Amino acid sequence: MKLNEKLWHQKPQQLWIASMVGLGIICWVAFLWNLGNIGLIDKTEALYVEVARQMILSNNWISPHWNDNYFYSYPAGGYWFLALSFKIFGVTEWAARFPVALSAIAVVFLVFYTLRYFGFIHNKPDNNSWQLWLTAWIGGGMMALNPAWIAWGRVAVSDMLLSSMIALGMLVFFLGYAQPQKPKTQQLYYSIFPILLAIAVLVKGPIGILLPILGIGSFLLYVGKFWEIFKEINPFRTILLFSAVALPWYIAATIIDGEVFVNEFLAVSNFKRFTNVVFNHPGPWYYYLIWGTVLMLPWSVYFPLSITNLSCWRWRKVRESSRESQLGLFALCWFITTFIFFSAAATKLPGYILPVIPAVIIIIALFWGDKFSKISSNNQHQKFFLISGIFNIVILIVLAMASAISGNLIGEDSSAPTLADNLVKSGIPIIASISWGLGGFIGILLLCKKRLWRWLWSVNLFAFFAFVTFSFPTLIPLLDKERQLSFRELSIEIQQQIKPEEEIFLIGFTRYSIVYYSQHPVNFVDDSSEIKQYLAENPRQVNSILVLAESNYLKDSDLQKTNYELVSEKGAYKLIRISKKSF
Repeated sequence: MKLNEKLWHQKPQQLWIASMVGLGIICWVAFLWNLGNIGLIDKTEALYVEVARQMILSNNWISPHWNDNYFYSYPAGGYWFLALSFKIFGVTEWAARFPVALSAIAVVFLVFYTLRYFGFIHNKPDNNSWQLWLTAWIGGGMMALNPAWIAWGRVAVSDMLLSSMIALGMLVFFLGYAQPQKPKTQQLYYSIFPILLAIAVLVKGPIGILLPILGIGSFLLYVGKFWEIFKEINPFRTILLFSAVALPWYIAATIIDGEVFVNEFLAVSNFKRFTNVVFNHPGPWYYYLIWGTVLMLPWSVYFPLSITNLSCWRWRKVRESSRESQLGLFALCWFITTFIFFSAAATKLPGYILPVIPAVIIIIALFWGDKFSKISSNNQHQKFFLISGIFNIVILIVLAMASAISGNLIGEDSSAPTLADNLVKSGIPIIASISWGLGGFIGILLLCKKRLWRWLWSVNLFAFFAFVTFSFPTLIPLLDKERQLSFRELSIEIQQQIKPEEEIFLIGFTRYSIVYYSQHPVNFVDDSSEIKQYLAENPRQVNSILVLAESNYLKDSDLQKTNYELVSEKGAYKLIRISKKSF
């Protein structure tokens, strides 16, 4: 490294260009490549996108609607991103997902930028040190290739928009906090900070400001700078900027929709989600210990060592350290407060933990970067490092083996009966197995020599990039074709087949994409008795109804006795027309 030290000092601009181009290519592959080549995913994405489409149709940008009803599960801000994209690019799956993908990419670049200047734990390296560049490359690569970040970054839902705005807000705050010697730059960051939090609040509600306040507040209390920074950020300006962006919609929604807004959004979607289990999504207190570990594999095996490496328990030393060296502690406070908050909530979903992923990645990237600034003399930590490395390689090998036999691991699925066979025929399992297997093999070679252990991070980035590049682009369309295509085609066919005043029923299961693709309101029922009850309670001059159901369900249902008309049949589904008199 010493031989190339001049490169980092003499050609920083070239390094920046190379880094941005390289990171841009990875982000394009991970988030933008074939972004719109599959249909909307049930259930949440299809619901979320349909609300945005309704905004365009009705030109009502205040009151969210879905399936002819108010839909105040989320604020309107997230739908605005999608609706604006529809206005610019047209109403397509790609346009719906594009703003979400951009928000995910923005976090990748800001994590890289933050680590590039503040990616150290102990003594600050030279500003153009190769250690800072390396730490930034590791963190940026981890962020861009994280499976959870990619998965939610390619789906038009509120989770990624919220997580991105929180992450951007947290990082922007730290960039201001860490540069007191540049007052103009600092105040610019402090001015952007409340705007990002306001957008987060517009996307998902009060959680958008509560989580950052908990993380930043605990950090400032720990370093003993709470009141100092409170004055430094100019609280009047901060509150004014936040209020100017966030409050107008809340005021308008309260005035226009009053009781509906308060009861559905504030009471159910916010307070009740925390205090009670809603939509049948319970979870034990350790729920996110499991999901957090899984979503960060194989990097999570290094997380305990990464926290230990921060030495944050040395309270006096931390308080005496410079602001620019406190990124690790800042990320740790961000992680702990968010993790505890969601663990305490009654309603739990894997996507809720997304806001901690950038914090975890920063902590782990600092750990790996620190490996190039010094070699620990602590034999105990070296043993733990070796054990973590072995677990890392084992995980890659298990992934390789699981990929190879994935066709046999898929159980029977009535909605996708040919999935297992077609997956094997596609060759995807073998390609994925090679990607993980090569990573595991290279990792074993690195483990053989102690001086190469610090390069183990490259094994994970290689394996994930290979999987995302060669397996992911073909796997997702295959899953869409097997599980969604026939249902989507029947939903679209409803547009041509439906008669005036005819009602639509989806029976036996729930897929919200039918509303988007049929472009009609739909009644979701569990069985035929609910159809009878609905028609009895809502008498209209309707001669017939359209019913979409699984073919297997119809065989065992009493609808078989109604002498229905088969309108169309695709895959595992049937679209039928039933005379109202049959009921």
